[in-house]
Amino acid sequence: MTLNKLCLGALLTICTFSSNANDVNFSIGGGYPYFVIPEVSLSAAQGTQRWYANYKIGLDDGFSVGFEHALTSDKKHALGLVVGAIGAQDDGRECPDTDDKDIGETFGNIFGCALSGMFDTETTNGVGVSYSYLFSGLNEGGWRVRFELGYGEGSNSNEKRADGGVSISYEF
Repeated sequence: MTLNKLCLGALLTICTFSSNANDVNFSIGGGYPYFVIPEVSLSAAQGTQRWYANYKIGLDDGFSVGFEHALTSDKKHALGLVVGAIGAQDDGRECPDTDDKDIGETFGNIFGCALSGMFDTETTNGVGVSYSYLFSGLNEGGWRVRFELGYGEGSNSNEKRADGGVSISYEF
């Protein structure tokens, strides 16, 4: 069982276990480079802070945890820290050159390279910062926009790099 499947299982367990608690919230969203992001969060410090865990699903996937703190009294602006999946980039694999005279093999390589070019993205795992604008306030139901920026390592290439992402989500 992979780490991502374990993390997703833990996330779903937390969601069902805490459905009766007032300070645990669930949100779903998407953005770039991750298309679907389910998230569970726990309110802290009289609603001015929150801890969260999410599973980011796109052309690659990853798990992250984070912390946010409201900057204003209306709790619409929040800064935070995030650890885990902070972005995704092309892993830089190049297609092999073919000098074969066989048209079938050449066509197969061209098709294979085009297909792999669409799916050769790898997650950057590391540490970053986040900024969120929450239309209804931190730990309140409603829409949120989050920007993340950090530094980490590619999951396959082990290349060190800066990365980030943006997401729009709705908290229930």
